[in-house]
Amino acid sequence: MAGGHGGSAAFGGSPLPTVAGVTSNVTSDINVTPMIDVMLVLLIIFMVVTPSLAYEAKLPKARTALPEKEDRVTLGVDNQGKYWLEDVQNPGPIPLAQLEQRLRDEYAKRPGDHNLYLKADNGVEYSVVLSAIDASRRAGVRRIGQITELPAGARVRRE
Repeated sequence: MAGGHGGSAAFGGSPLPTVAGVTSNVTSDINVTPMIDVMLVLLIIFMVVTPSLAYEAKLPKARTALPEKEDRVTLGVDNQGKYWLEDVQNPGPIPLAQLEQRLRDEYAKRPGDHNLYLKADNGVEYSVVLSAIDASRRAGVRRIGQITELPAGARVRRE
């Protein structure tokens, strides 16, 4: 092919002009290395992000350190039917008539928190606990968790 034109690309030749008598080692293969690099980066991103969307890790327990006390609102009901808010500035029994307002005041300090932990004595009447639940609902509590104790000799089931 004198004249410097390569053969047709459809027949295996190069579509680029060539110099007569000179052969080229240049190939027109696709370089997949950058594509693999991008795919690996995307794979790593998805592997890191996906577990955090729907999985909560079971954290290890500290054997030598004391556990940190959670900043939470805990309502106690003693065996005489008196209401107590743990770790508040004004400790002491709270009359039922003031319970709703005291809970509102406590949750005003924590705008994102609407959880209450209820620690009621085993011997208290159900109606007393129900009154506390009603007052907490009126105060804006959305979730109520019951704090219990394990019976003597019971073992915590580890999953």
